[in-house]
Amino acid sequence: MPAGNRRLAATLQVLIFVCVLASESGLQNLPDDDPSMYGAGAKQFWYPRGAAIFVDLGNTNSCVNSYGPDKTMFQFCIPSSVAFTNDGAALVGEAAKNRAGADPDATVVFGFKRLLGLSQNNEYEEDIVQRAIERAPYKIVARDDDSPSIQVKAKDSSFKQVGLTEMASMVIGELKSKAEEQLGHTPHYAVMTIPQHFGLASWMEALRTGRTAGLDVVSTVSEPTAIAAAHGLHMKLREGGNALVLHVGGGTSDASVVTLMDGAPQVTGYWDDPFLGGDDFDQRIVDYFAKLVKAKHGIDISQDRVALGKLRTACEHAKKALSSQEHVQVPVGSLADGVDFLEPLSRSKFEELNDDLFRKVVALVDRVLAEAELQRSKNKIDEIVLVGGSSMIPKIQRLVKDYFGGREPNVSVKPDEAVALGAALHFHSSH
Repeated sequence: MPAGNRRLAATLQVLIFVCVLASESGLQNLPDDDPSMYGAGAKQFWYPRGAAIFVDLGNTNSCVNSYGPDKTMFQFCIPSSVAFTNDGAALVGEAAKNRAGADPDATVVFGFKRLLGLSQNNEYEEDIVQRAIERAPYKIVARDDDSPSIQVKAKDSSFKQVGLTEMASMVIGELKSKAEEQLGHTPHYAVMTIPQHFGLASWMEALRTGRTAGLDVVSTVSEPTAIAAAHGLHMKLREGGNALVLHVGGGTSDASVVTLMDGAPQVTGYWDDPFLGGDDFDQRIVDYFAKLVKAKHGIDISQDRVALGKLRTACEHAKKALSSQEHVQVPVGSLADGVDFLEPLSRSKFEELNDDLFRKVVALVDRVLAEAELQRSKNKIDEIVLVGGSSMIPKIQRLVKDYFGGREPNVSVKPDEAVALGAALHFHSSH
């Protein structure tokens, strides 16, 4: 389903059910901006800095920040990964991500945020669920209510289903623990960032993940609004001025047009691709080297989960290094059958392997400008903002720069931390 239609459906859902949300247990403040702007003016409580933590749950990485006892801001980011081992243990974050290459029998789950609140029998959502089932290296099954869940092996070797809410709450629980170390006390209140396209069910499911982790979610902020706050767009834009926000993450990408209206940034255009991001760029390198291993060594690793896990980790590191280097070496000790893998990778080869995907990212910009009726008026975009870890790829930055006639995009805020940072700045600026 096109992103614009999904957003319209989401907006209608929230409008219809806003009264239900107001009475939801534990929710003291209604969300304050689109897609949850319909409770504007409903804020009744003030939270001093440090009383609430700010959580950005992502498909690939998740972040938390707040203000410590000295009133300076801290921030932590971890992989949005949960691993279930054969002895029944559940690992979260970096430990879970590292397990993928070391234990072929472990179920390592990531990318589940995009499925929160979705149903396999909803005409607007079934395509996303089906694509996730086809792409995921773990088994996604339907529960009795048709919501997706993850099948994992229990300690007694039987299989059990773990719901997405429980999975996401483990990640948030780890973030909560990181924040507690800095705060010196257990945090009770949280503000969560929400993707612009989330409908009612997805939005409510996101809130439940926070509550399952033991947090009282007092407010939400849409991701484009948080990004606008992180970059100070309310001060940089003139009244009626527009900013293009391109978010290229590990698993998803989206583009927004943010317009300053009555002194506050409002989202006036939005388009997303739920299956386009850094993971796809990594996969292109993995496929390239897997073919090379077969050609040079006669070894087919296409079904070898351990070898592929090791190679993927090395390829991800190489991708990041190529943002600042022209050439890197990709080493994997004991890749398979005693072969020690060591091959060069150039930035130009990486760009060649991913050229069509990079152009799909820029196509999001074209689509959102068309939705905002600015496609033929690129000069009406006053600010170009890039966020998300994958936005640091030089080729993506060049393509965006060329699209806007040589204008430099703004990458002044650390791309993978901008959403959580902006949530804190937005929340406290409005209280």
